[in-house]
Amino acid sequence: MTNEAATSPVMLPVEVPANEAASWLRSLGTVLGAELSLAPPSAEGPKIEANGEVLATLVSAPRVANERLTETAGLVSRLVEDRVVRRDLVAQMARLWKEQNFLTTVATALTAQSTPEETAQRLLPRVTKLLAVQRASIVLARADRRLVVAAANGGTSQPGMVLPEGGIAEQVFQTGEAILVENTTRLGEDSSVFKSLHRDARTNSFLSVPIVSNGTCVGVINVTDRAAGKSFSAEDQKLVTAIAAQLGIALANVHLLEEARRSEALKRELDLASKIQRSLLPKGPFRVTGFDVFGRCEAATYVGGDSFEIAARPGGGLWAAVFDVSGHGVSAALLMASARMSLRGILSADESPAEAARALNEQVVRDAGDTGLFLTAVLARIEPSGHVRLTSLGHPPVFVVRTDGRVESFEKGGAPAGIVDDEVYEEEELDLGPGDLLVQYSDGASEASDGASMFGEDGVVAAATRIASRSAEEAANGLFEAVYDHLKGRPVNDDITVLCLKPDATRVSEGRLGVVPRG
Repeated sequence: MTNEAATSPVMLPVEVPANEAASWLRSLGTVLGAELSLAPPSAEGPKIEANGEVLATLVSAPRVANERLTETAGLVSRLVEDRVVRRDLVAQMARLWKEQNFLTTVATALTAQSTPEETAQRLLPRVTKLLAVQRASIVLARADRRLVVAAANGGTSQPGMVLPEGGIAEQVFQTGEAILVENTTRLGEDSSVFKSLHRDARTNSFLSVPIVSNGTCVGVINVTDRAAGKSFSAEDQKLVTAIAAQLGIALANVHLLEEARRSEALKRELDLASKIQRSLLPKGPFRVTGFDVFGRCEAATYVGGDSFEIAARPGGGLWAAVFDVSGHGVSAALLMASARMSLRGILSADESPAEAARALNEQVVRDAGDTGLFLTAVLARIEPSGHVRLTSLGHPPVFVVRTDGRVESFEKGGAPAGIVDDEVYEEEELDLGPGDLLVQYSDGASEASDGASMFGEDGVVAAATRIASRSAEEAANGLFEAVYDHLKGRPVNDDITVLCLKPDATRVSEGRLGVVPRG
């Protein structure tokens, strides 16, 4: 057989040109002292193989010893296989470059500025073009775990459509495992995949891959009906899985941006709510002759359930009240605002503290309903002479620091407002002399904890005793300083309110307000 016939491209891979194969045979023939040629694989003699496939038979003239000819055939096989491997490597590198370039463009195109649906709709045409498919879809899970079409190319699926239960996409979503079927006609009827196929699928090969975001499956990419009836391969599954990973990251970023936007909007709303709540606190001037009075309220968060009220009485003297809705935050702030408006009307009637407490309780019972919220308060009606009548609605004790250092505590009353609709409240009476300090506070002060111990009522009394000779404003601020010193930098876990009052014949109180927003 001539070299021309032996080196026909039909016998060797196209990656081995005929002239290159002929050159190999001439060089090896010179070493063996014989003319080498290639015969069909069916001929007798040592075989030329590449990747496990017999390509040709090596023959010589004159005949060379079989052992040497076999070694030579092995060398030719390695040369041929090297060309084939090089081809495969080049093809693989080209494919990997194409895929990497595609994934890079995908990552660039997917932006957190879009909604999840817009993100899916931006990605799907690229996937359709890359894989040359006629039908593709991206479905995303909504809150109830039902799958909804976010983007679709070809077929009858439309964005917004809820997928029927029991399909392939749902199986992939529930298991988090991709499903690749190269030929649906080869599926057995007892196969779980066959049972999940919709009868209108009309496809021979399909691929469904889960979309995972932050460790949770959030949807599925489906591709089917490839051009020219070509089947999907394991390499296609790897590529679509990489695309799904990029989409998962993009959806996580979209979610984070949405959360950030909601958080920023909520912060603005809470800032506004905090300003409104502070504006509802007493501002004065009260023009209450003969008394030095000052209140300060700080919320544990943006808004809180604490407040206080200072109101001048028509015939002289004043009302001083501190109240605290259970819990803190928005729900407590809403009930506090309602209760405070009610209390203003109740105090304007200038009835006894017990009667005012009864009216406030009835109002809170109506407003709180079955929310489980309640309100504690202390109501003190003070005469121009310094005579005080007060009642407690389940609130921490009121105490008075006398000028000689004695401390007296008062806590009679009844249940917190909002619990019992027909509660009866008791009153206590006392007289304030010049220089005596009356202190009302919420349990946020006494229950402030440094992690080891609470500040406690004893802490409040001790702090007030040390600063009892100061003005009402200095006493209130001093109590706050003592509480924060006890906390040692820890945040407060409840709203804090302090109201201090002292008889002062030379003073006309302007009812100044100290509000220091924290955090």
